[in-house]
Order: sequence, then structure tokens, then C-alpha cells
Amino acid sequence: MISTSTASDLVEAIREFVGLGRLARQLADAEPPAEGSSCVLHPTRAGLLGLLVAEGEQRLGVLAASLDVDASVISRRVAALEEAGLVARRPDPQDRRAHLVGVTDRGRAALAAYREHRAEQVAAALAHRTDEEVGRIADELRGLVADLHRIPPAQRRRSEPAPTR
Repeated sequence: MISTSTASDLVEAIREFVGLGRLARQLADAEPPAEGSSCVLHPTRAGLLGLLVAEGEQRLGVLAASLDVDASVISRRVAALEEAGLVARRPDPQDRRAHLVGVTDRGRAALAAYREHRAEQVAAALAHRTDEEVGRIADELRGLVADLHRIPPAQRRRSEPAPTR
């Protein structure tokens, strides 16, 4: 069993690791893709496409809940992806009032290009490490994720403090 001090250390390392996602979004916001670049996706749009590829067509409400964002946010993101031809909507056969959102072939290609670009960035940043070393790190991270999924869902997120007036 690990000590709470070690667990606290791990929580801090995870916070820093998660911060890399925020950094990627900030860099994408600050520096648009180069002219002619095959990587035109913003990380938040890539995340949405990745979810749709992994889990299949979804209703907007399910997408919003999965990504923990407001329905209006997901609606705007889907509209932008739809305008770019990366996703398509169709009526939900279970409820014709609702729509399902799915990835188009163009969306799959854009996601693949985005992921390849990200992999190239990571490979360049980790060029001083060996494939075996990075493979072990990846395996350890997967194991850590599996272990942390044992935390009961009700305990994963503390409720936010009430705003002070």
C-alpha cells in the first residue's frame, strides 16, 4: 500500500500531465496551422471526432455529457465540424425529433492527420528516449488509468464549492 504522501505526489504529477492538454489547446489557439498543413483540427474538435470514432454515432446530449460540457457548447462544436464536412447528422430512428451525429470519411481522414501530427510532435520531444522506454511508460500509464477507474464514480469528482457573495 502506498502512503498518502506518495499518492499526493502522483496526483500532482497527473495534474501536470493533464496540463499538457491545456497547453496543446492554448498553442492551437495562438498559432493557426501553417498554410497547406494537413493538420487543421483544433484539439477540442479532434477530441470530439475521436469520441465519435471510438463510440459511434451519438446524440448531442450524450456527447455533451461525455465531454462534460454544456449542450450549447457541443452544439456549436458539432455545427462547425458539420460545416467543415467532418461530421454529419441524421434523424435518430428511435426518436425522429432527435439527431445522431457521426463522423464522415473526411472527418476520419482529418482525425488521422491530426493524430499523426501529434505523434510526430511527441516523437520529436522524446527523441532522447528509446522505443522500449517509451513503450514501458505507455504500459504503466495504461495500468495507472485502469487502477484509477476503481475509484467509485461518486467519489471521482468533488462538488464545486458554492459561490460566495
